[in-house]
Amino acid sequence: MKKNFGRTALILILCLWFAGCAVKTPPAEPAATASPTAAPTAAPTAEPTPEPTAEPTAEPTPVPDEKSELSGGGEEGMYTEFSAMEPLFTAHILAQLNGMTYDPNSPEYFWQSVIFAIDGCGMDFYSAETFGSALVLSRGVIEEIASGLFEGGGTHLLEIPESLSGEIVYDKEADAFSHPLSDGGFSASLTSINVEIVDGEAVWMITGELFADAMPNSAITAFSASLVQNTREGNSLFDYSIKELKIG
Repeated sequence: MKKNFGRTALILILCLWFAGCAVKTPPAEPAATASPTAAPTAAPTAEPTPEPTAEPTAEPTPVPDEKSELSGGGEEGMYTEFSAMEPLFTAHILAQLNGMTYDPNSPEYFWQSVIFAIDGCGMDFYSAETFGSALVLSRGVIEEIASGLFEGGGTHLLEIPESLSGEIVYDKEADAFSHPLSDGGFSASLTSINVEIVDGEAVWMITGELFADAMPNSAITAFSASLVQNTREGNSLFDYSIKELKIG
């Protein structure tokens, strides 16, 4: 009886010893939770390159046809373009009304036209001076007036004829011309302007009428003229040169 009790006590002691010495297994770590996979970034979609838009091409300056009308009578653009020429038209008309025939090589016709032009536009030049009752203009101004009155007329001044020596006087020392002051009293009015291409050169065809300032409602005569570009260097007032002018 005692022997069995001793075995039982030994077995109990061994069990308790093993229980105390047993290595405690640490609690298992929770399984790693997979991080949610981020949604893949969508590859940027290439924007279609817009078709290049052609820049509007500037319209080329139209070349005049062989005959094209620029403007009708009385239009403001026409008046502005050729208004500086009106005293020169008047000068030619008055010379012809005084019995002369258009002739740029005639000293009489050349200087009579210049004299009438001085009456109409001489004071428009910045260098114009007055001495007593005379208007004094430099040679350069007279050459410019002549370049508008006649094609190529500003390159060489003809000799003043004796018949007009009292109307215009040349001062060699001053290299200037003097002419008695006059207000003119006449004016040309344009009615039409057309341009024609003649041998590759633009020629402006102009028609109009002459009026006396004292009778503005009754034309004295009609006229027609042809003009070309003024090529004189240093020209400041006249863009055109009269190639020919006829009255009637």
